[in-house]
Amino acid sequence: MLLTQSQNAYDRQFIWAQEMVLEIPTFDDDLLDLSDFADRLEKFIEVEHHFVQGGLVLALNSKYGSGKSTFLRMWKNRLEKRDNKPMVISLNAWESDYYGDPLFAIISSLIESLNQNNKDAQRIIDAAKDLGWFATAIGGQIAAQITGINFEAAGDFAEKKREQRESKEETSETHSDTFSVYESRKHAMSNLKEAIEEHVGSTEPRTIFLVDELDRCRPDYAISYLETIKHIFDVQGAVFILAADRDHLENSAKTAFGRDLDFDEYIRKIVHREIALPTLVEANYQKIASEYVKYYLERNDLRFTRLKKNTSQYKRIHELAHLFNLTPRQIQEMFRLIGHVFNAQSENEHPLFWCLEIRTFFMVAMKIGRREDYFNFGHQNYSAIETYDFLKIVLRNKDTKWWFMLLMTGEAFKIASHGECFKILVEVGLASQEEEKFYSERLDKFAQGWGFSNHGRFKQIFETIEQISCWN
Repeated sequence: MLLTQSQNAYDRQFIWAQEMVLEIPTFDDDLLDLSDFADRLEKFIEVEHHFVQGGLVLALNSKYGSGKSTFLRMWKNRLEKRDNKPMVISLNAWESDYYGDPLFAIISSLIESLNQNNKDAQRIIDAAKDLGWFATAIGGQIAAQITGINFEAAGDFAEKKREQRESKEETSETHSDTFSVYESRKHAMSNLKEAIEEHVGSTEPRTIFLVDELDRCRPDYAISYLETIKHIFDVQGAVFILAADRDHLENSAKTAFGRDLDFDEYIRKIVHREIALPTLVEANYQKIASEYVKYYLERNDLRFTRLKKNTSQYKRIHELAHLFNLTPRQIQEMFRLIGHVFNAQSENEHPLFWCLEIRTFFMVAMKIGRREDYFNFGHQNYSAIETYDFLKIVLRNKDTKWWFMLLMTGEAFKIASHGECFKILVEVGLASQEEEKFYSERLDKFAQGWGFSNHGRFKQIFETIEQISCWN
């Protein structure tokens, strides 16, 4: 069995839940080579903020799990170490989604940062309270009266609260008509924006808001977040970096405004420039795979692996991540899962046969990156021709023959016997009759790489991965 069925192994089976996610705090430990990108982004901001009115809003577009959060974390760390550092405010939009109002989530983080920098934020606090009391009163009326908002009650409530805070002995006249309440709320909004500008406003970009996880929010909250930035924080000197998957934001906008929305025009009113996070190159995959092997597979006193150390197959591991276009988060998930599949009782336990090693990585990569194909291979639904066509597409004709022989000898598809393997190679066009002796020797090496028997190895790998997945 691939999975060690001992009590010690079972005692460690919940390591997955206990492990900390491998986080990279600085560019010194960067696996994605994003330092140069940060340099270019900073220079871009220095120039671009002169050509926009109000605050500068940039969208950092990239697929979910591709490293946006890691980049923001590393960049924030670097910015805060500078002598002439800007005020950097990290915002997790998804975490504040639960509270329902992006305005006060952003304000709260701004006040916290001002306090940390020994700056008096009282005016912002007072202005936010004035505006907040309107929101509180209106929210209560919505709950009590389905037909609409009792603006008179909302105005009375907000006015009384403001008077109590200012501790005025003389009460002012309360305007309870709808128009007056609207004017009062508009005035409160204006006061808040002026208070924000007092601390944030500058001819230079001195306050940078890093907004993460916007693409994970409820559609209405995500759109409300964008509108809040547009209407309240449009202040010269403020820079917003919105890290999100553009497709997710588009879906949110169309959910809010209808499927016919021209999203390009909509986002252009809020975002001044859209910037793509650099895609990974093969060297990045090599570094990530190397680091994750140490972190997820070789944890002293916690986890030992049955992988052969310094195996030449490590090269094929990072190649798989590259060929399947896995994001850094998906690669992380792959290694966490592999850590359980290859779990051993001790570092002295016999290593696995090499075919089992690389074949397992192949299946786990498929489970994460191409789930439908993973199940089809797991149930031997593909024929030899379909398997070959699949490999040509996914592997981009790189080592297709090698991978096909690996899958075939491990019975990824149904074959009558091992002796039929060469015949299949000829049928799919990977060999000619004259090469039988050469390929027979190669096929024997693959058969040996599966161990004493290659029968059912593919199904065994699939079942083991599924068993581990159920634990999670």
